[in-house]
Amino acid sequence: MAMEDIFVALEEQGEQESREAVEAAREQAEGIKEDAEAQAKAIRDGRVEAAEAHATLVSARTVNSARLNGRRMVAGVKERAIVTAFDEALVKLGSVRGSAGYPALFRALAEEAVAGLTGEVVILVDPADEALAAEFLKSSGMVGSVDATAKTFGGLTIVAKGGDLLRRNSLEDRLEKFRGLGQSEIAEVLSA
Repeated sequence: MAMEDIFVALEEQGEQESREAVEAAREQAEGIKEDAEAQAKAIRDGRVEAAEAHATLVSARTVNSARLNGRRMVAGVKERAIVTAFDEALVKLGSVRGSAGYPALFRALAEEAVAGLTGEVVILVDPADEALAAEFLKSSGMVGSVDATAKTFGGLTIVAKGGDLLRRNSLEDRLEKFRGLGQSEIAEVLSA
């Protein structure tokens, strides 16, 4: 019976080792499964996070693009309004010279243009303003001459210091100055 006991003992030992191997394999399989699930979750979370970041970026770009387009549209409307207003004002300038207040306006423009000047000046005007310029030169005590070769809707240009100094004070110049102010406002709208 000793041999039989050895076989039984070997068989029991084999079964025990088999159970331990199966149990170790199960534990290893469970560990592999948990690692795989953790990796899958990390991959899913990473992809979800990446998708959210991409969606946020696309959304921000879309909003910024819409804001920029809105600003451009507002600026375009303002620019067209300014151009229209100044074109209409330029047309109306043609009738200013015929108004009763024009001689006083011409004098005010002339006084502003010669303020602080000394020495001989040339007053450059439209032929329609030659008499007003000559009267201003005489009454102001300035030394100089009138050159009636300019083409303006009104106002004058002063040439002083032998041609080194030029002061433009025509109605068109004044209007153009305000046009520049309107365009700077449009630039502010675009940069805001």
